Amino acid sequence: MPDFICPVCGKLLSKNGKMYFCSSGHNFDISKKGYVNLLMSSAKGRHGDDKMMVRARRDFLNKGYYDRLSQALCDMVIKYSEKSVSIIDCGCGECKYTMDILNKLKNAGICPDISGIDISKEALYYGAGRSKDVRLAVASSAKLPFESCCADMVICIFSPFVPEEFGRVLKPGGKIIKAYPLERHLWELKKLIYEKPYENKRENDEQEGFEILEREEVKYMISLDSNEDIENLFKMTPYYYKTGFEDQKKAEAAQCLDVSLEFGITVYEKI
Repeated sequence: MPDFICPVCGKLLSKNGKMYFCSSGHNFDISKKGYVNLLMSSAKGRHGDDKMMVRARRDFLNKGYYDRLSQALCDMVIKYSEKSVSIIDCGCGECKYTMDILNKLKNAGICPDISGIDISKEALYYGAGRSKDVRLAVASSAKLPFESCCADMVICIFSPFVPEEFGRVLKPGGKIIKAYPLERHLWELKKLIYEKPYENKRENDEQEGFEILEREEVKYMISLDSNEDIENLFKMTPYYYKTGFEDQKKAEAAQCLDVSLEFGITVYEKI
């Protein structure tokens, strides 16, 4: 079971009512929504996705546009799970995929133990509202608040990929399931926004200390028939924050758009 550890001293955290505490006396309040903040950072500025981005993604995903990706991820998780499985979802966001995986595992007769972390408090505010069956903490994938060799699987969906840290928390033979955008993912949205759109760069997915077990591509088109859906798709991506007012107005004016969705999924095994 991937229990939380203290971000100050590294000792195991125990839960007592509305608080986590360690034997060294460090304690961390559990929010009213049910998540705990274990992010140790004095850096100023925005941490993770803000409220607008999280709401846009929640509303867009709740309409099922990415469900084919979610189903493919669930199939992969089930394929590489035993009768019980401990999972850390790194960059879980508002937990749409997390809950899909949890429910599919239960339906398949597999006993899941899932913890999720995200650097965004706004994302976990909504994520914690989906279910109390997932332990959630504000934390960074660069310093996961878990003991070494505690998890069977790490899930990384459109989030920073930190193989050294993922390898630390995985048991020997543990799996990473990574989802990422392919070269022409959201190509039509890019063409709408930018005068000169560029394809996403395909990076080498080989990683030291891991063997690639499987790769899969999920490609399909969706039709967006409302400005609300187009705006939500735009605002849930990094593109929104990288464009000026004039480019943002292009999305505000669009009423329909056919968009390519192209995802890659890679499964790694710790060796």
